[in-house]
Amino acid sequence: MRNYFVDDLLLITPLHRAPGVRLFGQVVGAHKASLAIAVAEHSRVSDEVTVDLTQVTYLANGALETLVALARSLTPPQRLRILTGPGLRVQERLAAEGWDQIDTLWVVRV
Repeated sequence: MRNYFVDDLLLITPLHRAPGVRLFGQVVGAHKASLAIAVAEHSRVSDEVTVDLTQVTYLANGALETLVALARSLTPPQRLRILTGPGLRVQERLAAEGWDQIDTLWVVRV
């Protein structure tokens, strides 16, 4: 499967209980393509794709923009569900750009 990725900063693995991926480490701009490929593979087979960022310590703006672009490419009832802790400030960053109103993007703070 193409939804596995590893380098010195980031590990992407598939979720086992739901369609989606879990990320560990730091997501920099260079990871945009790998992130897009991993998430897009799941969006072809499921209405809800989860991206678990709870183990991510840094999320570059470019990577967040990639997630937004992926969410915008979905057609309801499909949606991208992002799990995040408070440290990444994903909800606040989305709101600052006006991206918090995207119907196919759902952020869950855990």
